[in-house]
Amino acid sequence: MKFILIFLIFFSSFLWAEVDKQIIIATESWKGATNRDGTGLYWEIMQRVYEPLGYSIIKKHVSYSEATELVHSNNADIFLAAYKDEKSFALYPKYYFDQDIVVAIFRHETIEEWKGKESLDGLTLGWIRGYDYDKYLNVKMKIKESSNRINGLKQLKSDRIDVFIDEKEDIQVYLSKAKLSSKEFAKKTILQLKLYPAFTKSKKGKKLMKIWDERMKNLILQDDFKEIYFKSEYTIFPY
Repeated sequence: MKFILIFLIFFSSFLWAEVDKQIIIATESWKGATNRDGTGLYWEIMQRVYEPLGYSIIKKHVSYSEATELVHSNNADIFLAAYKDEKSFALYPKYYFDQDIVVAIFRHETIEEWKGKESLDGLTLGWIRGYDYDKYLNVKMKIKESSNRINGLKQLKSDRIDVFIDEKEDIQVYLSKAKLSSKEFAKKTILQLKLYPAFTKSKKGKKLMKIWDERMKNLILQDDFKEIYFKSEYTIFPY
């Protein structure tokens, strides 16, 4: 009986150690960055940081708002890819891994003379649910969130919103699908925001964030790490 008890304690400790070495990462699926088949720049970065230390990564592809909620509810350890201090329930490291160039798309007659972000003042702005661009735009606005880019662009075409806001590369392929002509619609850069992994506010989250900063401090100096950016054709090396 004593032997069985010792075995159960040992086995339970082993299982806990195995779970502790698993990292659940939740993210939207972005082409070239977090492909649904498990490939992509962001997945390779996460693997370079954690797998040499014995961690295994569990990849969850969900909507962006679902990814943030999984971290909020402690059902995931990390969500990608966050702006600094975007969500109050998450932890943010020192080192970022990419940057978003954010653009505004609108009819030419909606904003006849572009004066930068202040041109958006008083308009109805749309973006994908959970992106929270209002935190970075110091203007008065009405907000209509969409579940995806196609729906957002449909709202723009039907004049239910004045402006649709999204990351430059992510939206590009959808502009042609939605048949938005540059003769009718303008596209202007409004923000450039650094991207971070966002960690749970937990003991494990703090540990993973510390590892991230320690590893990234050295990795960004290594040529083989820089090479994964160059070969991806997705983004430029951000450092």
